[in-house]
Amino acid sequence: MKTQVTKELIFNYFSGRTTAFQKQLIDEWARDAANREQFFVWLELWESQNPQYVADIQTAMKRHQRRMQQAPDGNAPVAENEPVLPRSLWPRWIAAASVALVLAGGWLFRDPLLNETHTTAFGETRQLTLADGSEVVLNANSTLKVPRFGFGWQTRDVELTGEATFSVTHTTDDQRFVVKTARNFEVVVLGTEFTVYNRERGGKVVLNKGKVRLRYQDGEAPRELMMKPGDLVTLDRQNGPVQLRKVSQPENASAWRENRFVFEETTLGEIVHLFKENYGLELEIADPQLAQWTVSGSYTAQNAEELLESLMEGSELTYQRTGAHIIISNPAN
Repeated sequence: MKTQVTKELIFNYFSGRTTAFQKQLIDEWARDAANREQFFVWLELWESQNPQYVADIQTAMKRHQRRMQQAPDGNAPVAENEPVLPRSLWPRWIAAASVALVLAGGWLFRDPLLNETHTTAFGETRQLTLADGSEVVLNANSTLKVPRFGFGWQTRDVELTGEATFSVTHTTDDQRFVVKTARNFEVVVLGTEFTVYNRERGGKVVLNKGKVRLRYQDGEAPRELMMKPGDLVTLDRQNGPVQLRKVSQPENASAWRENRFVFEETTLGEIVHLFKENYGLELEIADPQLAQWTVSGSYTAQNAEELLESLMEGSELTYQRTGAHIIISNPAN
């Protein structure tokens, strides 16, 4: 009867308790691309269940180099308790070889193996449907990381850099959905619709529907804030003050999904940041007083040029563009 590759067999393999025949079997099994993700699922599970293993990285790398230098016939002895990958996988699986050797010590290619990364370019928006049915719309110049394995049943944690609108599906077991950022704040929800802004200037959360819990860092102290529909919370770029205010139309925060931009007494100085973040363009306003001019209204634009033309139309302002650099001026001055 042919031996099957099971979780137990793979666990023995990671622990260095497999025979030469079993290693060859795993070698052949792992050559199939359809089996590789399962390999890493079991590797992650085995690693989480064996935290007592402490890798001697230098010794492991020396063993790895010796194996790479072995003769093609592979006759050099290998200790049975050494967790190694089959020789024929080395050329294609350099990352996997590092994983098997270093294990709980962490590995170089861990993030791209465990997370699926969705990105948008300048001027691009993208709609995503996650495995749990939740809808996400990524704004321009943004990144969303979603776990490749276990999302929707083990975890619903995602990581955002940039800006996105979330419409979260509620689960029968009330599993939370968490949007993590690298700026000491995260949004925890069960089922709701909200927009998260997480860029260099700071963070912002606008709640359209439902209820969310905002976790953030206030200096050295962790804080929590329950948000209700219509709440807008802004956080500065450091661990500074959090500001909460009500907005009458929270959906305006995600108007960019429909190629609309809604300004409410927004200064030209703020609009400068929008063009840099969404389009990668540098707007220069030489006159400090001009930077304090405010803009109100809703503007529809498919690209940066259309938005700039709409903003200039009907005003006394003009602009001159050279590549990605735009100078805004007031001819009347």
